[in-house]
Amino acid sequence: MLAQEVSAYSLVAIARAAAPLMTSGGALMTLTYIGSTRVVPNYNVMGVAKASLEASMRYLASDLGPKNIRVNAISAGPVKTASLEP
Repeated sequence: MLAQEVSAYSLVAIARAAAPLMTSGGALMTLTYIGSTRVVPNYNVMGVAKASLEASMRYLASDLGPKNIRVNAISAGPVKTASLEP
């Protein structure tokens, strides 16, 4: 599923590539949306993909935290995008 690859798997791939370069620590950040935890009309499969992204973010934070690499997700709040159009 393309949404899953773009939203969740890409963060893991970037972390695998970037973490070895962050020898003095660092940070990885991703964007999420409230549709990962609540039903948002018309958000559909992206809600599932964002939930997966947030789970991946938590596991990455646990794995990379001891290396002083922070992993966070932020949500900008409701922004009108094509995914929210009826």
